[in-house]
Amino acid sequence: MNSRTAPDTAVRTVTATGAGTLTQGDAVDFLRTLPDATARLVVTSPWFTGPFTASSTDPTSPGFAKWLDPFVAEIARVLRPDGSLVLELGCCWAKDAPVRTVQNFSAITGLLAGGDWHLLQEFYWYNPGFLDSDVEWRDRRRERFDDCVSTWFWLARTPDVPVDVKAVRGFQNHLTRTYGNFLVLGDSAADDHGPADASGDPSGERERAHAERFPVALPEYFIRLLTREGELVVDPFAGTGATALAAETTGRAWACNDFSDEATGIAERRIDALRR
Repeated sequence: MNSRTAPDTAVRTVTATGAGTLTQGDAVDFLRTLPDATARLVVTSPWFTGPFTASSTDPTSPGFAKWLDPFVAEIARVLRPDGSLVLELGCCWAKDAPVRTVQNFSAITGLLAGGDWHLLQEFYWYNPGFLDSDVEWRDRRRERFDDCVSTWFWLARTPDVPVDVKAVRGFQNHLTRTYGNFLVLGDSAADDHGPADASGDPSGERERAHAERFPVALPEYFIRLLTREGELVVDPFAGTGATALAAETTGRAWACNDFSDEATGIAERRIDALRR
């Protein structure tokens, strides 16, 4: 979701458990290290605009879909034939005007037009901290509102994928139907595991992990819905490690990766804290 700079080194291992490995490097290079047809689920949140600046003059941003294509091609290779791809892709505010860009819809449309993917369903995650509109238009002029819902697209190459809806019944609450696609999720127990200072008070680093990631409960929802224990879960844009933590605590195998030194450093410490 945020702009990142790729490191100068190749994909490197940051930490590993008996169930999975966290690496740092380019997402395509990371995916190329994984064997064919081994993952049951890829759940991830790529940078919403890719390496581009959202602009009112380019609201559909076709360059974003082209940027995403190599990642999706590798994901298709890594997934089992009946595996699932769950992508968080959001609309963005243009930088030069109070208007929206829709590169997410353009990218999904492109995938479906190619005939290799099916859109099985969208999920809407209630997230008030998702993507702020510019303070000029939100607070000063009061002409726009904060975003509070993030869209997750559930895709697969076949409509017939393994699904266990009973496994996620406990994730819903009074605001949603029992098996509804509007997700209102709190933190899971795994979110409590993170770096802290010597006094035991949360450090600024933990606050960063809390502010710039989705709660562990979010990837855990899709992991429980779409995988079984022991199956492989992959996240090539893993940020501060929510998917790794979710897979680790649910008994799944996992492989996670991110560009950022800082993000993978936080993820490493969260994973190590979970194991203690």
